Amino acid sequence: MAGSRRLLVWLRRIHAWVGLAGAALGLLFGLTGFLLNHRAVMKLPGGRIAVEKVQVPLEAVPDAPETLARDLAARLGFAPERARWTVQAPRPVQFGGAPVTAAGTWTILLGTHTRQVRATYLPGNRTAELDWRRADALGALQRMHKADAGHAPWILLADAFAGALVFLTLSGTLLWTRLAGSRLLAMGLAGGGGLVLLAVAAAAW
Repeated sequence: MAGSRRLLVWLRRIHAWVGLAGAALGLLFGLTGFLLNHRAVMKLPGGRIAVEKVQVPLEAVPDAPETLARDLAARLGFAPERARWTVQAPRPVQFGGAPVTAAGTWTILLGTHTRQVRATYLPGNRTAELDWRRADALGALQRMHKADAGHAPWILLADAFAGALVFLTLSGTLLWTRLAGSRLLAMGLAGGGGLVLLAVAAAAW
């Protein structure tokens, strides 16, 4: 019995410490999540992204997506480790009812929370098309919420916050059942919340 009490005391302390440590991130994700959920209705002046497109010449024909990504990152002032790319191989398509082969493309993504560049390149060309996007303050917060910048430390921090939420949910449930009420009532509340979640999700499926 004494061991169980000590365990509950330490669980309460850890629950409180984890909650306090994640309070700032919780506020950020909560506010930006609310704004994202109601962005169409609220029509806020912020959260806008300015878009520009431009063709840029290349000094040499790149031999691989990695080469192009490093070159563009250096020219545009991005950290090379933030570069991501995808390669789409040539593929058969229908154009005007006739079968044709669409050329393969490389897509390079470079970004921070406030700006993003999407480069589209056809292998063999001496130019690349850049789609430049710049977000205002609210737009940057929304990009942080979605981890659009691909910044590894921020992604790890967001993952840690997600893990903390799981821990707080489980530890809070355990503490409630041991300190605030019966297990049957706890199961009823949790089951009722789960049923409401399933019903709302099913209605919008």
